[in-house]
Amino acid sequence: MQPLRAPSIDQQAREIPISLIRGGLFYQVQEKARLIGPHTWGLRRRLPLALAIAWLPLPILAATHGGVEDLLALLMDYRVHARTFIAIPLLLVAQITMETRFREMAQHFLDANIIRIADLSRFHQIMQRTRRLRDSKFPEFMLIVAVYVQVGYLVDSGRFNLAAWAVDAASGSMTPAAYYSMLVTQVLFLTLLSIAAWKWLIWVDVLRQLSRMPLQLDATNGDLTAGLGFLGETPRAFVPVVLAVSAVIGSYWRAQLSTGQLTLDLLKWPAAGFAVILLVIFFLPLALFTPALLREKRLSIRRYGSIQHLVSLQFRRKWTTQRNQHVEDLLGAPDVSSLADLSAAFKNVEQMSAYPFRKSSVVAFLLALAVPMIPVVTTQIPLKEIMKGLFDAIH
Repeated sequence: MQPLRAPSIDQQAREIPISLIRGGLFYQVQEKARLIGPHTWGLRRRLPLALAIAWLPLPILAATHGGVEDLLALLMDYRVHARTFIAIPLLLVAQITMETRFREMAQHFLDANIIRIADLSRFHQIMQRTRRLRDSKFPEFMLIVAVYVQVGYLVDSGRFNLAAWAVDAASGSMTPAAYYSMLVTQVLFLTLLSIAAWKWLIWVDVLRQLSRMPLQLDATNGDLTAGLGFLGETPRAFVPVVLAVSAVIGSYWRAQLSTGQLTLDLLKWPAAGFAVILLVIFFLPLALFTPALLREKRLSIRRYGSIQHLVSLQFRRKWTTQRNQHVEDLLGAPDVSSLADLSAAFKNVEQMSAYPFRKSSVVAFLLALAVPMIPVVTTQIPLKEIMKGLFDAIH
């Protein structure tokens, strides 16, 4: 049995654990409470606890204050269910998907030698700066304060859209269940959403810094983005966040449609604007690499174009002179495959995109936006008619 070799200095430099998520005030509190471990997110403990905090007191308070009538009204309120049983769990899952995608993205820059060896120290400095930003308690503290200020303002102004179980029929004031829903359940949802937004800002900052480095790009790469095609998959880390937000917004739109406050025609533009805004938010940061990709494509078209022309001239001089005497030699000559390979490489350069776009990521986002909107549409159009229309369109 051969003894294990110690990793070289270069291997150690290129194999650094990177997480843009495991840090911050909210994470550290959960870590001290032993809800999260060094190598696990403890979702089996955190998810039931979050649901218990967000939901269990609500039916108890509703039944205690308003009896069976308020309890049934609460149980029939899908807005509460969308926020509690869909959005909050999805935002907890999003922490795992974001960590996985971000870690893979950062590590791929090293594994694929996109970061030059001479620039490894600068890359490490970027990661250290990112860790300090991630571990800072102040930003998340301010986010929590902002969430409570917003919810407090809604409670004080009375502008919050309340359900029957949330309003005392005699006094017209908010019930204890309504206060708990806003000050605990709503705050938990908004806090998780705000932290996800903060992690997105950290991700954008990392992309900004990496895009300014002298990266080793190659326009002949088969991914047609000079080796940066993997970045197109990174926005998929936010699909659970999009699904959570879409579920909550969809539940409120469904309530407004059910009460006649809105119609599907009036919702077309808000829904379209909502989709466009989310796509821009999560995909536009990838355009930070567009200047480097455009520069690589411009230089490569000139470089590989001249090489291809020189090889083509050499091929013509070698094989077209007295071609009838060299036909048999040409059939097995490596020159033909070399010319074809060079032509294919140059075609990759010409087809190269200046934006690391991945259609699968956009499709995932659109599905995350569309699926929670199905109950919204079915308030006025039966699901049977929708399915029949889709079937007819396909056929």
